[in-house]
Amino acid sequence: MKILVTGGAGFIGSHIAETYLEDGHEVVIVDDLSMGKLQNVPNGARFENLDVNSDEFVQFIFNEHFDVINHHAAHMELRVSVEKPVHDASVNIIGSLRLLEAARRSGVQHVILASTTAVLGEFVDLPATEDHPVRPIAPYGVSKRAMELYAEYERLVHGLSVTILRYTNVYGPRQNPNGESGVIAIFLEKFLQGAIPTIHGDGLQERDYLHVYDVACANRAALIARPQGIYHVCSDSKASVNEVVDMLRETLGTDSKVVYGPAKAGDPARTRGSHKAFTEATQWRPSTSLKEGIQETAKWFQAK
Repeated sequence: MKILVTGGAGFIGSHIAETYLEDGHEVVIVDDLSMGKLQNVPNGARFENLDVNSDEFVQFIFNEHFDVINHHAAHMELRVSVEKPVHDASVNIIGSLRLLEAARRSGVQHVILASTTAVLGEFVDLPATEDHPVRPIAPYGVSKRAMELYAEYERLVHGLSVTILRYTNVYGPRQNPNGESGVIAIFLEKFLQGAIPTIHGDGLQERDYLHVYDVACANRAALIARPQGIYHVCSDSKASVNEVVDMLRETLGTDSKVVYGPAKAGDPARTRGSHKAFTEATQWRPSTSLKEGIQETAKWFQAK
């Protein structure tokens, strides 16, 4: 199949592109390199530098006749979304809507969209299923929810085949340590540089961490099974930020210090999701433990 991966020069998208190439598909990557890096583009993939929120990108979809589109291009900085909600919406809502419209009109067979459990807001039921209340507490979550609703409109009204994957906290090799999200990557980089990272809040906030390898495998499963609608892709586990810091210290063999600062606006106290529905639909399940994943990620950061 001919597959377009938007954001394929980024952290998650590049791993998905690799997985599709391994399976023998023709992979085309579109990325504007605002967050992605050319060095992340896997061998064998064709690369195009395009903005998903442009007329050129829409025309590109019509010209190329893709079988499948995997959409991972997005704005995902939570605090920036709070400060600049219009920018966040222009990428995550308008850019995604342009893609969905072009996909339907050009005859794309299936679309896979990357969403986030941030659309839920504060988690009130753990582990959260797809029936969990949706009450986003930051513009980032609002924009991703709007994308989901437009996708569901295209699916239910126009018959576009769509799978929406809500990720929890993804980590692993190639994650950007210079952004605001991704505590594992940020803290690894700081510890290796001899710097002192800041924990926002008391460090007791719990997260459901998911290795990027498992995310790539989930996107492979979504391509094969093509389940319709929204699914949570997560590890159904929990670890506090303080516990993650201890794991990082143990892995690196360091007693590096941390400092504590104000909590982030729009950051939930706990995240933990249930992957039961997606597992039943595709047979996928996470296979990488947090300890193993941190060790692998640390090796990559040390090597680079």
